[in-house]
Amino acid sequence: MTSTASLVDFTSAVEAVEEWLTEYISASHPAIGRTGPICPFVAPSRKNRTMEIRLRLAGHAPTLELIEEIARSSLREYELTTWQGRNPMLRAMVVALPDLRSEDTGLLDQAHARVKDDFVAQGLMIGQFHENCEVTAARNPGFAVSKAPLPLFAIRAIALHDVFFLSERPHWFQQYRERFGKFFGPGSTVADPLLVEHYQEAEQAYGGPS
Repeated sequence: MTSTASLVDFTSAVEAVEEWLTEYISASHPAIGRTGPICPFVAPSRKNRTMEIRLRLAGHAPTLELIEEIARSSLREYELTTWQGRNPMLRAMVVALPDLRSEDTGLLDQAHARVKDDFVAQGLMIGQFHENCEVTAARNPGFAVSKAPLPLFAIRAIALHDVFFLSERPHWFQQYRERFGKFFGPGSTVADPLLVEHYQEAEQAYGGPS
């Protein structure tokens, strides 16, 4: 039986990820609902040399358990990586699965839901991207923003704007508040009123700092 590794052009896969990061994720988009790139994190991370790309194979018969383990092992690898850049807030890792078939990309969505708690507990975000992903932009629910030419996970440090993605559950919001709550107090320096609104709504829902 031919292995999936023999069918994957690894160089082309890395090039596809690089092009996606440059032409899509680091670029602006009229449907994003704000000015600036889709992800403002990517360009500084690459400039700081703290963007790592990894390839993993799903094989002929991928299972949810396998994709979940790829995500969890990526968390361990992220924590053990010797990073080139000095700023830990700019560390990011893209883990692409170039042999995962289109009809199996839903496994990334399911695995993401299973592992997000563990990533957030470590101060990290994980996102899933693939051609069928229906995750929408925080400011435009009509725009499916998380599309990618290859199925992949993206891992990075929690950032200020992540209140959009961490206000759904109290333990996620607690991790966010521990890091960024000071920016929303008296004399707040957060200029984006939508961020402030999300933060205040979550704080009202879950109570103030314990």
